[in-house]
Amino acid sequence: MKSKFASVVSFLLAVTVSPALGASLPPDFAAPSGELEPGSGSGQRDPTVFFPDMRFPLEEGPAYANSQVYRPGGNHGGSGTQCDKVNYKYPWRDNFCETRGWNMPLCPTGRGHQGQDIRPASCEKDRYWTVAVDNGIIASVGKYSVSLQATDGTIYRYLHLNMDRLVVKSLASVKKGERIGLVSDWFGKTPTTIHLHFDAKATFVLSDGPFTAYAPIYTSLVNSYKNLIGP
Repeated sequence: MKSKFASVVSFLLAVTVSPALGASLPPDFAAPSGELEPGSGSGQRDPTVFFPDMRFPLEEGPAYANSQVYRPGGNHGGSGTQCDKVNYKYPWRDNFCETRGWNMPLCPTGRGHQGQDIRPASCEKDRYWTVAVDNGIIASVGKYSVSLQATDGTIYRYLHLNMDRLVVKSLASVKKGERIGLVSDWFGKTPTTIHLHFDAKATFVLSDGPFTAYAPIYTSLVNSYKNLIGP
């Protein structure tokens, strides 16, 4: 019996997906999809670009996609601080399926992270802008998150922004590339590290009916980052 992940990938490949990106990733820029930080869990190794037309969620680079929990400054990152230089170097590492407490049907263990953590160019909060990755509306504004519903129905979430300095409001229309808010460390009463958690929830129409889940976002981020700053 086909797994949910295999069914979703088969469906997407039949519709519209960029050429396989995993095989051509420069080794000094980004590790392949599913290659997590050592000791942080089991990743889903698949090169499918789920959102080939998505813009990168930060206004400008450089940026560093890697774990906030299993790197210096995180709960399982060993010694060091979140501002350690190792956190601001390539290569990127996928952390969509790293060991977390969320139900994640598209991860090998059925549990995972939901999205990808992205550090901005430097360890400074409230300096770097996030932008709309597609045309759509601001579906909701929470305590430390903003949700963007794209015209195709995909829900993109931006977490840990400075909620006092947002430049969008709930139900506002936004265009791809329009500013949303600043990368910060907001996380309720307890600050997190300075980063953007970014994820995407989509509904896939499979043979046994609609299936809604957080989609692997790493390869789409790699693709959009290359489009932003060049190969």
